[in-house]
Amino acid sequence: MDRLEVALWETDRHVAALGDALTDWDGAPPQNLQQVEGDAALRRMTDQLLFRFLKLQDALGERLVPATLDVLLEPDSDRPMLDKLNRLDRLGYVRLDDWLQWRDLRNRLSHECPEQTEVRWATLKAAVQASKEMLAAYARWRDRLPGKT
Repeated sequence: MDRLEVALWETDRHVAALGDALTDWDGAPPQNLQQVEGDAALRRMTDQLLFRFLKLQDALGERLVPATLDVLLEPDSDRPMLDKLNRLDRLGYVRLDDWLQWRDLRNRLSHECPEQTEVRWATLKAAVQASKEMLAAYARWRDRLPGKT
């Protein structure tokens, strides 16, 4: 397998699992954080959703960004990540502003405070929305890849 095939394989796995978790969420969306924390099945579903949100970001950044630049014959090995993302934005693969919002959300998820229930709930709902956006962005990205549709 080449670098792009490996990146797509990994990313597709996270996309499928995240899509399943979002389907579960949308099928019976919890109304508040207390409902999530009080129900083991909702906790597991939410954990899966958040885990795959983070893993999809990792797969995109660590695997798909460099693989995409490789297949497009763009030099990338010694460029900072922001430069790589700017280039992919200019080429129409991913919007830099979206990427930065997803990274900010990731940081907020990893630094949550137990006593800030409203903030945690708002962050969880933002992660659900960002997950949907990331799945759509990946679908557009994948469709643009030469020979890998």
